[in-house]
Amino acid sequence: MEVKILTNEKNVLEMELKGADPALAQLLAEKLGEDKDVEFASSKVEHPLLGEPKLYVRMKKGEPAKLVLEKLEEIKKEVLDFRTQFKDIVK
Repeated sequence: MEVKILTNEKNVLEMELKGADPALAQLLAEKLGEDKDVEFASSKVEHPLLGEPKLYVRMKKGEPAKLVLEKLEEIKKEVLDFRTQFKDIVK
């Protein structure tokens, strides 16, 4: 996956996630949208066969790039917790 920053301003971040599954961008947008300081977060794919996932976040206050990193860590923790629980179940 290649991350390309399209816009990086004070309260706006837009990036393209080349080679990523659109579900990753959607999950990240949902997590970002849960934050009280986020005004708007969304993901989109211009064309289902040819387009690359894009993520857009606009904040009321704070740094969008910093929040993206925080939310990625939350997702990572959730996945690791799920993996641990799943491994215990299927032993």
